[in-house]
Amino acid sequence: MTMRIIAVFVLLFGLPTIASTEELEGKYLYKVTTIRAATGALADLLDWEAQLSASEYYDEAGQERPLLMRHSQGDQWDLLVIVPMQSWTDYHSQAATQKRSIASGKHDDLIAAGQRLFAFYEDHFAYGPSWSALKSAFAANSFFHIEMFDAAPGKANELLEQRRMENTYLVSTGQTPNMIFRRAAGSDVDIFTIGFHRNFQAFAAPADVTIEEKELAAKAAGFKGLSDISFYLRSLISGHHDTLAVKVN
Repeated sequence: MTMRIIAVFVLLFGLPTIASTEELEGKYLYKVTTIRAATGALADLLDWEAQLSASEYYDEAGQERPLLMRHSQGDQWDLLVIVPMQSWTDYHSQAATQKRSIASGKHDDLIAAGQRLFAFYEDHFAYGPSWSALKSAFAANSFFHIEMFDAAPGKANELLEQRRMENTYLVSTGQTPNMIFRRAAGSDVDIFTIGFHRNFQAFAAPADVTIEEKELAAKAAGFKGLSDISFYLRSLISGHHDTLAVKVN
C-alpha cells in the first residue's frame, strides 16, 4: 500500500533531480571541516581558499579539490569544507600519506598563511553518498540547507531512520530529498544532511500539493501524520544546528 501511494505521488508530481537511495547515502568517507574566520578576515579567508585551489597543491597531493560552502545564515561557521577520503585505508595508505606530506612541505607557506586566518575550526569524519553523486549535486546547484544533529542517548539509529523517512516524504510530495551523512569520528554530530537546491527561491518554494496529500504522504512514509514529522525528530535529538549556505566556486 505504501509503495502504491508513493508511486501515485511520483506520477503526479515527478521526482526531484536526486532521488535514488544510492545517491542519498552510502559508505564513502569524507572529512568535513567547519571554519570560522578571524574577526574581519572572511574576505581574506575566501581569497586564500581560491589561491590554494588554484595552486598545484591538490594535484601534487593526489587529492581532488574539496567542495566549499559559505555560510549565509544559521550556525557560527563561515566555511564548510568537504574533502573526499574514500576510506580510512585508502586515505592513510603509505603512498597517499607520503604524497600529501611532500605536497604540504612544498606549499607550507601558503598553507600556514591560511591557518592564521582561522578563529576556530573543527574536523568531522562521516560516511555519505559517493563522491561522484556529491560532486554532481554540487555542480548542479548553488544553495544548500545543512542540518547537523546530535542524537539523544541511544537514538542514533532511530534518528538515521527518521531522516530516511523524511526523504521518502519529500520525494513523494515532489520536493528535493537530502543527502545523509553518518558520523565516523570527530565532532559530536551523529547525523548531518545536505539539501541541494538551485537557488533560494527553489529552496523556499512550497510543495505543490494539498494539506490532505501531505498528510497522506507523511503516513505513507511511516509518520503518524504531517504534524508528527517535526515532533518525532525533536524526540530523537539532544541538539541541532541549521545552516543556509551558498556555493564557493
